Amino acid sequence: MLDIDLFENIENEKILELLKCTGIKTKTYKKGAYILKTGSKIDFLGVILDGNAQITKNNYPDKENIIESLKVNDIFGHNIVCLGINKSPVNIIAKTNCEILFLPFEKVITPCGRLCNYHLQLIKNIMKMISKRNSLLNTKLDIIGQKTTREKILALLQEYKSENEIFEIPYSREEMAKFLCVDRSAMSRELCKMRDEGILIFHKNRFKLL
Repeated sequence: MLDIDLFENIENEKILELLKCTGIKTKTYKKGAYILKTGSKIDFLGVILDGNAQITKNNYPDKENIIESLKVNDIFGHNIVCLGINKSPVNIIAKTNCEILFLPFEKVITPCGRLCNYHLQLIKNIMKMISKRNSLLNTKLDIIGQKTTREKILALLQEYKSENEIFEIPYSREEMAKFLCVDRSAMSRELCKMRDEGILIFHKNRFKLL
């Protein structure tokens, strides 16, 4: 737990003091469990210590969109509580078994009377993590802002493309369609066309751009 971005440049013994001072706690969730439900009270920041999760939003009773995926070291809840919103407009669902670190927002962002350097460092680390998450959300806006389904697919794949020829994305076909805000059948047809045209090859969530 101590070796995460949240505690960067803070000595281990000071981290233990922070846990006691601010009331930071951890909780585990099984795959498929709700870490947070739409309408639930939220007055905390969360950090993924282990596992993967997804932020989803129900735009209509039968329509769910994936906002983003969360992995180890990712922070969530910041863009809600920082606006003073006390009820969550989104769901956060464990995609695998997860361990989550919960930080009481007011206690964490308010330095104690001693103005401890390590508490100030914690706040700096949180701001850095928030900036990183906001950058990733801007990337999603760029992806779904593409005009066609094909352009959206290629923009998404380019984000996950690595030095290895074959790479994985953290979405099933249904999840990929929800993330891109497109019809799943239309997306699948477009993927097959791109494969037939020699643009890419794929198997499940593994891709190779040609």
